[in-house]
Amino acid sequence: MIDGVSISLGGTEYVVPALSFKQLRNLQPKLATLGTVKGIPSEAQLDAVAEVVHAALSRNYPDLTLDQVGDMLDLTNMKHIVPAIMGISGLVSEGEALAGKS
Repeated sequence: MIDGVSISLGGTEYVVPALSFKQLRNLQPKLATLGTVKGIPSEAQLDAVAEVVHAALSRNYPDLTLDQVGDMLDLTNMKHIVPAIMGISGLVSEGEALAGKS
């Protein structure tokens, strides 16, 4: 199990690790859209969130599918898990990551 941030999704606690370098490289276009999520996310932004969360979770939970992640995500937990992934991956400062945790 890779160290990470503990997040509850669908009533289950998951340890969400940082994205790997390979994942960061492959997800760069998706990651760029996450910083622009304001109000109601677009379909592309929702897809990006699901793919980024799935990528991070797949490091510890390789059997978890993108479809399963999509079923567990909602607008409430999205506000917590995206900043957590961005923070632990070093893509935002610790203060920005903590600001997402209300």
